Amino acid sequence: MSQSRNVKFKLKGIFMSITLILFITYTVIAGIAMLFSDRIIFPYTGSSYGMSLSGLVVQPAEDGTPVASRYWEAPSPSHLVVLFHGNYEDLGQLDHIAMQIMSVGYSVLSMDYRGYGLSGGRPSEKRCYSDARLMIRRAQSLGFDESRIILWGRSVGSGPATQLALEINARALVLESPFVTAFRTITRIPLLPFDKFNNLAKMDKVRCPLFILHGTNDMIIPSWHSSKLFDRHRHEKILHLVDGAGHNDLWTKDRRPALLKLTGLMERYDASPSRLPDTR
Repeated sequence: MSQSRNVKFKLKGIFMSITLILFITYTVIAGIAMLFSDRIIFPYTGSSYGMSLSGLVVQPAEDGTPVASRYWEAPSPSHLVVLFHGNYEDLGQLDHIAMQIMSVGYSVLSMDYRGYGLSGGRPSEKRCYSDARLMIRRAQSLGFDESRIILWGRSVGSGPATQLALEINARALVLESPFVTAFRTITRIPLLPFDKFNNLAKMDKVRCPLFILHGTNDMIIPSWHSSKLFDRHRHEKILHLVDGAGHNDLWTKDRRPALLKLTGLMERYDASPSRLPDTR
């Protein structure tokens, strides 16, 4: 009996030690996420361009912080793509994407997150949403109402694009290499209660058509993120997976086919007699 009690005591001690280690590990991870998540999500510093960049406008945000945006105007555009770029890009590096989008008759408007390019301040999820709304107001000043705006988010840009899709009656939501949440690009499973850019929780409330573009060989944000977002969306949608493409080469492997699928979705939606009424 004494030996059995000793074994149980040792097992209990091992269990408590493991539990303590797990608790400390979780606490450290939670602390790092809380203190440094914005720096991890938005690591970019510096600028690839100057004030002479064509189409550049720098305007004050609600709190007075300068926010840089850029407009590429297509001839007689049918729609405007409001583009939210990835976290290692800025306005000076988007010509290759903008030109492809313009080739199907859409103009493009994009902004730099705070701390990127010539935008001032420091980025955060809340400020990102606020500045994204500023882009909608600029889009309207350019003559585009909500029904002609296509929200397009690449990687971290999927966060503000998805948020805006809840707030305006956009023509469509395009997500390129998106994530379900920011933290789950690292943890895979829901681990922390204060995750950032929770696209998955919002997706079943998005009413406009959804087009998702993702590479099957994406090692930074694996394509299962897109599959989950696609499954959660309840309305017209297309999931376009590019075989063998990674996170940064979608536009070199599959430009025209993806854009043709997107324009096809727009045309079908326009012709559909069952378009959802404006209930917002």
